[in-house]
Amino acid sequence: MVGVASAALGPFPDGRRGRAPDTGGMNALVLYETKYGNTEKVAEAIALALQESMPTRLEAVAEIDDCEEALRDVSLLVVGGPTHRHGVSTVLRETLRCLGGRALDGVRVATFDTRLHGPRVVTGSAAVRLARLLRHDGAWIVVPPASFLVDGGEGPLDPGEEERAHAWAYEVLQAAGIRPHVHA
Repeated sequence: MVGVASAALGPFPDGRRGRAPDTGGMNALVLYETKYGNTEKVAEAIALALQESMPTRLEAVAEIDDCEEALRDVSLLVVGGPTHRHGVSTVLRETLRCLGGRALDGVRVATFDTRLHGPRVVTGSAAVRLARLLRHDGAWIVVPPASFLVDGGEGPLDPGEEERAHAWAYEVLQAAGIRPHVHA
């Protein structure tokens, strides 16, 4: 699904047709930064899972021109990026800086990262730092930050990480008060 950045995903990821679930007007945005494509794969898996239960957009931070416009009508924001020097990359930090003040008051937020194997104290975690930054802007962090592991600096993702990201998205939905729509 490479190349879906800044596009709304279709009605259902598996091609089914029908009415989208009623989420009371809630919309989700999965915002990500990627360097080698690993974080993009995780973001896509998360967006596909969220989309089964609510309208969801997937956007790369490189495509964001207007933060305020990108966040319009967003009630669930999922933000992720690769762990860079034990924290958040400069590109992602600068993009989020445009929020300022209490721009995320009342917005449910979850954060994720991709990082190397090892304890967080050794590898660092962009997700943990992102959660702190976004909480400062008024975000309601609904689940603990999640890390998805890569094999080496450029990846690839470890086997099963995309599936784990899909499952994590269901946890995010539940924590945000949205009943996940799981189909057989």
